[in-house]
Amino acid sequence: ALKLASLQEIKALGNPPAGVRLTLEAVCVIFNIKPVKKADPANPGKKIDDYWEAAKTGPLNDPKKLLDDLFEFDKDNIPEPTIQKLEPYIQREDFDPAQIKKASIACEALCMWTRAMHKYHYVAKAVEPKRKMLADAEASLEVTMTKLRAAQAELKAVEDKLAKLEADYNDAVTKQDQLTKEMEMCKIKLANATKLIDGLGGEKDRWAATVDQLSQEYELLPGDSLVAAGMVAYAGPFTGEYRGDFETSWRESEVTEQITHKEGANLINVLGQPVMIQQWSVYGLPNDNLSVENGIIIATARRWPLMIDPQGQANKWVKRTWGEQLKVIRLTMAGYVRELENAIQFGNPVLLENIEEVLDAILDPILQKATFKQGNLLMVRLGDSTIEWSKDFKLYVTTKLPNPHFPPEICVAVGILNFMATLDGLQDQMLGIVVAAEEPETEQKSVKLVVDSAKAKAQLKELEDKILALLSSSTGDILDDEELIETLSNSKQIGTKIEEQVKQQEITGQQIAEVRQIYKYHAMRCAALYFIIGDLCVVDPMYQFSLDWFILMFKKSIDLAEAKENKDERFAELFRSFISLLFVMVCRGLFEKDKLLYSVMLTFKCQEIEKELKLPEVMALITGLPGPQKEDKPPNSEWLTDVSWKRVNVLQSLGDVFDGFIGEFSANLPGWQAVFDCDDPMEAEWPNNFKMKCSPIQQALLMFALRADGVVKALMNVVEQKLGRFFLEPPPLNLETCYGDSSPTVPLIYILAMGSDPMADIQKLAESLDMLANINPISLGQGQGPKAIAGVKDGGKAGKWVLLQNCHLAPSFMSTLETLVEKLNPEELHEMFRLWLTACPSPAFPISILQMGIKMTIEPPKGLKLALTRSYLGIEEDWFESCKKPYEFKKMLFGLFFFHGLILERRGFGPVGWNVQYGFSEPDREISRQQLRNFLNEFEGVPWEALNYMVAQANYGGRVTDNQDVRCIITILTDFYTERILKPDYKFSESGIYFSPDIDKSGDAKLSVYFDYIRSLPISTTPEVFWLHNNASLTALINEGGYICKICTSMMSSFGAAAAADDDDEGGKQKTPEEQYSDIAADIVGKLPELADQGAVLRTYPVRYDQCLNTVLHMELGKFCRLLKKKKSTLIDLGKAVKGLVVFSPELEEVANSCLTNRIPGPWMGVSYPSLKPMLSYVEDFLLRWKFITNWIKNDIPFMFWFSAYFFQQAFLTAVLQNYARKDKIAIDQIIWNFEVQKMSFEATEHPDRGAYANGLFMDGARWDDENMCVADSFPKVLWSVMSPFWLKPVEKADDKHDYNKLYNAPIYKTSERKGVLSTSGHSSNFIMYLAIPHSCQGLHSEAFWTKRGVALISQTDD
Repeated sequence: ALKLASLQEIKALGNPPAGVRLTLEAVCVIFNIKPVKKADPANPGKKIDDYWEAAKTGPLNDPKKLLDDLFEFDKDNIPEPTIQKLEPYIQREDFDPAQIKKASIACEALCMWTRAMHKYHYVAKAVEPKRKMLADAEASLEVTMTKLRAAQAELKAVEDKLAKLEADYNDAVTKQDQLTKEMEMCKIKLANATKLIDGLGGEKDRWAATVDQLSQEYELLPGDSLVAAGMVAYAGPFTGEYRGDFETSWRESEVTEQITHKEGANLINVLGQPVMIQQWSVYGLPNDNLSVENGIIIATARRWPLMIDPQGQANKWVKRTWGEQLKVIRLTMAGYVRELENAIQFGNPVLLENIEEVLDAILDPILQKATFKQGNLLMVRLGDSTIEWSKDFKLYVTTKLPNPHFPPEICVAVGILNFMATLDGLQDQMLGIVVAAEEPETEQKSVKLVVDSAKAKAQLKELEDKILALLSSSTGDILDDEELIETLSNSKQIGTKIEEQVKQQEITGQQIAEVRQIYKYHAMRCAALYFIIGDLCVVDPMYQFSLDWFILMFKKSIDLAEAKENKDERFAELFRSFISLLFVMVCRGLFEKDKLLYSVMLTFKCQEIEKELKLPEVMALITGLPGPQKEDKPPNSEWLTDVSWKRVNVLQSLGDVFDGFIGEFSANLPGWQAVFDCDDPMEAEWPNNFKMKCSPIQQALLMFALRADGVVKALMNVVEQKLGRFFLEPPPLNLETCYGDSSPTVPLIYILAMGSDPMADIQKLAESLDMLANINPISLGQGQGPKAIAGVKDGGKAGKWVLLQNCHLAPSFMSTLETLVEKLNPEELHEMFRLWLTACPSPAFPISILQMGIKMTIEPPKGLKLALTRSYLGIEEDWFESCKKPYEFKKMLFGLFFFHGLILERRGFGPVGWNVQYGFSEPDREISRQQLRNFLNEFEGVPWEALNYMVAQANYGGRVTDNQDVRCIITILTDFYTERILKPDYKFSESGIYFSPDIDKSGDAKLSVYFDYIRSLPISTTPEVFWLHNNASLTALINEGGYICKICTSMMSSFGAAAAADDDDEGGKQKTPEEQYSDIAADIVGKLPELADQGAVLRTYPVRYDQCLNTVLHMELGKFCRLLKKKKSTLIDLGKAVKGLVVFSPELEEVANSCLTNRIPGPWMGVSYPSLKPMLSYVEDFLLRWKFITNWIKNDIPFMFWFSAYFFQQAFLTAVLQNYARKDKIAIDQIIWNFEVQKMSFEATEHPDRGAYANGLFMDGARWDDENMCVADSFPKVLWSVMSPFWLKPVEKADDKHDYNKLYNAPIYKTSERKGVLSTSGHSSNFIMYLAIPHSCQGLHSEAFWTKRGVALISQTDD
């Protein structure tokens, strides 16, 4: 390649090689450069041609010019002589580029150029003739083409003329077509205009009215938006009543702030779309306002809805709305996250159902909609995966928990909605069912009317929206828009058709409404009962009844009702059939203690519906007649307790029949005392025929005030007077009927009471159905889950009965069990398969299983007679005759069975029977009877001591945890496992009715002998059988009545809507709950004292070595001040919370509810001394204790200590012992107590020489005989008696003066509940100490007698 650098390189050569010289010679030749003559060094005198020098001075002198000359060389005109001169060089072998390259790379290109020029010369010489020929041909062609162009020009002129003629023709034709088309368009537009005028003609007035309405609403939008936005943001969790209060409050604020809003603005009339609401109704959303508001909130809110849906209404609505498109998941499902991921990506709606109070953390990004952009896609992170977020994705969350407490992080992430069933919504459903059954044609018309109306309105709305969309998007001439014109035309036709339908529907709707109105009251009565059924879960978590089940019972009751000709009689029969069926079906799943409660609540609800219920009277009864004592007790009323007199005072404040009751009562004291003293006050004559003046509930109120043990009978009278005797006598459980109601997919659930076992009943049923060999019992517990799953699967295929026992012991398996039951497919199960479940009450048991299953309760037999019968039915004749000592065995066996029934029945008397309710069971009895036979067979004589120990301290006693109960059960057994039982005249009780049947010494007695004797026993037993005072039965009745009233208070949430029947007569509107508890709180705050100055007290009573009671004072005062501070702060804050000044915390909510129900609030009890009193009595008791402490502070250490006043009596006792020990220099562990009971009239005027005087105790189960100075039987109907003052006398153990054979160690408890727990101090939370007191006045009784009597001392009564 020719380059300037190469030429410059050649020029720089001083003595170039031969190749370079040769190349430059050739270059000089071709450029006709003369060589320089130079002396020939080889031949002196001769000259040679030197082209190198010529080249240096010539071409190489300016390399750039040389390069240009080479590129611009005239290669087409090289002279022939030059070619001739060049020829020798070309022929030379050493003038070859390859050879030259060896001498100089730079000259290679010059060599190649030179040879190329030489070669080109010869090629051009050969081509030259051909070029000349080409030139001649081109010249000839040019002549020809000139002629052609002339001819073409002439042709173009002709063609242009022709084209002009054709264009003129086409223009004329086009103009003709355009005129024709315009004429057709005019015809079409004329027709369209006619259609448009016709289509819009009828809409003008309506659209004009709509525009006016929208214009007005636009002006009112600020206020309306505020109400609607507030409801969407805040109202979700609240009930309809509170939501209405919100809207009213906001509208009033808008009036005050002059914010424009529509009259009566609410969520429904601001954001509700009638067409959409009607469509929701078609999909199953209840018609009540609460449900419609929930639907609107779901449709408009940004947060995902979390629906509190215990009745499953929201669940059904969502499922019907989305159909098969909906993905239903649960947190207990395996792989639910994968389902959720797919739904999010593909935009499917998801229903997350049946959640508990805590959600999986993996759901947080979804709940918070924590999306982010990745390129053009919207993404979300779910666990370790990042997935695409579809804008079509929707999430619905439901829970069956009726009153869940979600953590704050869930509450802020979702929109909580209260979907609890309302009376209006449920009434509408019940109305549809009863009309469909009684007037099927009417209900069919009603359903068709709703569907057709919704469909027509939806179609009309769709057309209107389409018209508006087309009008808004239309451009140009509107008459050209065929789609718009056609839509308008269709709209007119459909609108006309719908108007005709609406007119017809109005007529039909009016007819249907008239028919439905007839049944509306019946539907409302029946619907209201559901809220009693639904609230039963408050009593026991196992009492779960679904709305679907309730509706199923309603339908069934209609089929069971007898036909009646008269409408009124038919309605009465329908209601009787329904409430009776409901009572029977619910009662089989209730424990005995709750059946009367259920009847009472049904009665109250029926009375409320029929405007017969006076709610203030009911609330006064169930809250314990709270209120102050306004007048002093009249003279000669010692038989009347202070508590009863205070309740009489409260009765007068209720008005009506109780107006002036205090005066009437005081004037007839002897008559009322006769009522008080009689055995059955409900049957006695009341002074001035007062009973006849009272309604049943008023009679119950008077019984509560005068004889609390009569409340149960009075409540039974309330039920009987309203509903009838049937509702007091629930039929016994029929297992065959329950089995008949079940199916392979519907489990049978046994709810167990302590000491019960349904296995024998199940086996008996199985035997009658030939299924005994196909029972597969599995006791749940640790590691039994896989076995249970396998058992259910195998049983489903093979047609077995699978019995999963003690489900409450496997709470972690319950979610698996729930999934297992829900997946039971009737098509895959054997028709004989049944799933039996047994469980004690447990909140962990799945609600869904309880709602769908058939619930049955089983309890140990009630009554001593039944217990004995059941015991003997459980043994066979062969076993009965198998003992080597038949006489002793049969005598003692009866004693054992009697003992078993006795200790079971003692539980019914509360703490007087047992401090703790133990679950003594049939297995305890079975192992004891087996041991009895074995011991008698293996020992020569009767091992009394061993048998007593095994039964009282091992078999049964192994369950007993309370020391006093241990002492009691050991004492009771000694009445039966004793040598005396072998004597014919030995009786088990003072009545002489109960004894071990007398048999021949040989022991020849069959089982029939014992069955005959048991049949001769009375059905009902008196307390004396159990060695209890007759007052114990009163205590049991009082406890039962108290239990019913206490539970009723927690089930009154559904009451009040109907209000009292005579509100107007009472002279004013009833106070709201907020007003009630605000007044109560303010009243209590007014009574509470100021806090004590603890520092001043410490200075006045410093800690001293010789006076430990000062330390007790400081400790007690600190606890009292802490309790007082808690009371004041919560009550004051409660008043502020009602006014919205502080947050209404859960603590304040509990205090508010306690004010309404007259129960001690939990926050107070957390810093309080134990107490079972009602709230107002508790406050009065606190004030008395405070007075004792402040008197101590003011007047120095008291002479007489109120033993009940302390938080921690053990500290007081220790201080008294410590004072004595330090005074006499005695080790405290060498000191014990001696006790000396004083006369009731004793008043201490000085401190004893040692120890302390104390009073303030009450005796329960007996009384203190002040005359004979010993324990004696209680007076009739006097449950508590005041204990005389006593001297707590510390003595050294060596100086113990007590004769313990003559003393009864009476346990002292803080409350009548007696049972307690071991605190961190090592002391019981209830038991204080034993007080040794004389047990017998004339040697009539022993310590064992009072132990079996359950006699104890308590520091405070319960009211």
